[in-house]
Amino acid sequence: MIATVLRVAGPLAAGLLLVGCTGDGAHPAQPPAPAPTTSQASVPTQAARFRIARRTSAGPILVTSLKGAKSGMTGKVWVWLPPQYRDPAYARTRFPVLMLYPGGSGAGYNYWTDPKVEPIQEEDMLLARQGRAHPFIMVMPIMQPSTREDTECSDIPGHVRIGTWLADDVPALVRASFHTLTSRNGWGTVGASSGAFCAVKMAAERSGTYTAAVSWGGYFTPDTTLSWSPRDRQANRPDLILQRTRPDLRLFLLAGGDPKIHADVVRIEALTKTLRPPTAVTTYIQPHGLHQTSDLKKLLPAILEFLTRNLAGPSSR
Repeated sequence: MIATVLRVAGPLAAGLLLVGCTGDGAHPAQPPAPAPTTSQASVPTQAARFRIARRTSAGPILVTSLKGAKSGMTGKVWVWLPPQYRDPAYARTRFPVLMLYPGGSGAGYNYWTDPKVEPIQEEDMLLARQGRAHPFIMVMPIMQPSTREDTECSDIPGHVRIGTWLADDVPALVRASFHTLTSRNGWGTVGASSGAFCAVKMAAERSGTYTAAVSWGGYFTPDTTLSWSPRDRQANRPDLILQRTRPDLRLFLLAGGDPKIHADVVRIEALTKTLRPPTAVTTYIQPHGLHQTSDLKKLLPAILEFLTRNLAGPSSR
């Protein structure tokens, strides 16, 4: 991979390496959306299937149970709408979408829904007010049907079709329920640890849906206790999918730099060496960082700013 290294100013400069493949078609940052007004509009009627799961300092988080038309699987999906979404001034506006995948099994829960654990919604709300981030619709599905079925976001024979549920059914629900951008330029994925595997895999497999993917502390080959055939393992490796298809994706790969978790850095370096245009990758090794929630929290502004640079903003078109 032919790459260019850029110098970066600011608090993340020490350790930030921007690697852009030749032929990089990165999308320019969109003008920041106007600040929201105090008046609020209701959620569209087609989203009535959702209920309020909890109220947070950044607004309510909605939840529904989705039985997928393609997969036949049923699972929970949580959604956070930015304050602008309910502003009448944005009534004809479509918003960019982020799919957020959790660490751990993600069976029946998604920790991105709890701002006490990962306050990404509040961070987005504050950065959007400053013109530093788009107001994103954030979608947080479960990641596994049960703790006994660690299928790594994949369709594996003999198990429920979680891969199809995540790749097809959940996005279809979101498009039908909310005012979203229709182009792939307005859709991205974010994952932490095991969720990072899912974020990269979904974006690599469905590059017609997604333009950008963020991986924190991730890995790129299946790591499961289930008995997979060699063929299934090969078919569901994000690293091999990226090498084989060379999708037009913008990847942001982050990991802690503490020697205790050096394996996370090794994985990033190994993947980066195999990528070819038009795939482009930005890497960040957090000085002294560990594989802990407290380290991830510090990186949320950089993650949201990366996605804002690489995804389209709200649009009335």
